[in-house]
Amino acid sequence: MKAGMAVKLERAEKDILGKMVEAGLFQSKNEAARAAIIKYALDLGIFSPNTLWNRIIRHKRRKVTPAQLKKDIEAVEDEI
Repeated sequence: MKAGMAVKLERAEKDILGKMVEAGLFQSKNEAARAAIIKYALDLGIFSPNTLWNRIIRHKRRKVTPAQLKKDIEAVEDEI
């Protein structure tokens, strides 16, 4: 279940998120914001890198076969 939350940002923050997406670092502004929050929490010592890593490896991942990966890459290349 996903929970939603609206955050009002100043123009500077919106621009920074946009540049992070434009640079290809993240797929969306939401993803960039989530990563920034996690990084900030790590910097503050709210949780350890080990705790973060354990959460990452427990997360369900999409299983991709080599054939599906090739197909996905070709689809993206066709969009460009």
